[in-house]
Amino acid sequence: MEVKKTDPQKDAKKRAVRQRAWRLAHRLVRPVFERKYAFTIDALELEPPFLMIANHAMNIDPILVSIAYKKQPLSFVASEHLGRLGLTSKLLNRYFSIISRSKASNAMGTVKSIMRALRKGDPVLLFAEGDCTWDGVSGKVFPATGKLAKAVGVPLVTYLMSGTYLTRPRWAEEARKGFIRGRLVHVYSKDELSEMTPEEVTAAINADIYEDAWQGQLSKPTVYAATAPAKGIEKALFICPECGGIDCIFTNGIEVFCEHCGRIAKMNEYELLDECKFRTVREWELFQREKLREYVQNGVGSDLFKGTGKLSDLAEGKPKSRKAEFSLDIASKCMTVNGERIPLSEISDMAMVKTNRLLISYGRSYYEIFSKRGILRPYLMTWQALRENTEGE
Repeated sequence: MEVKKTDPQKDAKKRAVRQRAWRLAHRLVRPVFERKYAFTIDALELEPPFLMIANHAMNIDPILVSIAYKKQPLSFVASEHLGRLGLTSKLLNRYFSIISRSKASNAMGTVKSIMRALRKGDPVLLFAEGDCTWDGVSGKVFPATGKLAKAVGVPLVTYLMSGTYLTRPRWAEEARKGFIRGRLVHVYSKDELSEMTPEEVTAAINADIYEDAWQGQLSKPTVYAATAPAKGIEKALFICPECGGIDCIFTNGIEVFCEHCGRIAKMNEYELLDECKFRTVREWELFQREKLREYVQNGVGSDLFKGTGKLSDLAEGKPKSRKAEFSLDIASKCMTVNGERIPLSEISDMAMVKTNRLLISYGRSYYEIFSKRGILRPYLMTWQALRENTEGE
């Protein structure tokens, strides 16, 4: 197979265009975010290339973190759906060098792209948790992150964003008025990394970028103002804490209801829950995870979370979308798409983008279900619970 050669002069011109575009964007964009989110951020003064790893709680995190580095745009790793946005995708790729990652498929191609960008002298931003938090608490980074950080042979920067989850929870229908703070945690030199094992580097990254949005909010609450703060919470929380019912949660402004129990919670201006068994979304989430594992083990719940949307096979060259009807059957550990029952055990990988795109690796296909109104997270969580139960046996 012929290897495509790169033109150093063309690469240099592209880099110069990106740098000029970013400096202009930086001057225009930073004041907007400072006003909108009471946004403050530590500037990063470091010569590229370097690998930067930050926590992930908000869809615009790549832009917010990039503002810390005025010198040039950060090449950031993002879901491949950004490559299917027409003109927006072309502009992003032209000026900001997106490294595409297929969420529910092998990550080796992404690793090669990261190393290629660093070899060219570009700084790379990575959200190593792999997903945006649903409950305000950071997840663990991929176990191989420390190995990658050592292998690339450049400094490692860890960066912590606070206030992002409470400003715009992943499930929320609207942003809140509060504050966001970006903090430079540590710059690990190549020499420092060489003296650490991959496991030690991974542990250090986990410690550096760990964020629990509720710790400070419970001890010293800050107002995050919104007109309907509870709206959309059923996309994240779908098991009633009172009766244990599934697929029965709905919201109305500040109130959360169960179809069987009536009102079960109110969300106040601090994004804390009143009149509820739980004080935070995180506490409800932990209850839900345990309850769902129990339901998967005992085969409870049939024909749930019915929805409609579009189905695409992304493994095709130019994927075509077709109408899709889908539902989840926890009892039989299957999902149904357009009448076809798909055993969850036969799905090799599953992931989500935002709240409305479910990615599925099944057989030789790589499917995307897109739904504006359908609730898709239970499909992912049930698949994860089934894998956990299977691995624990």
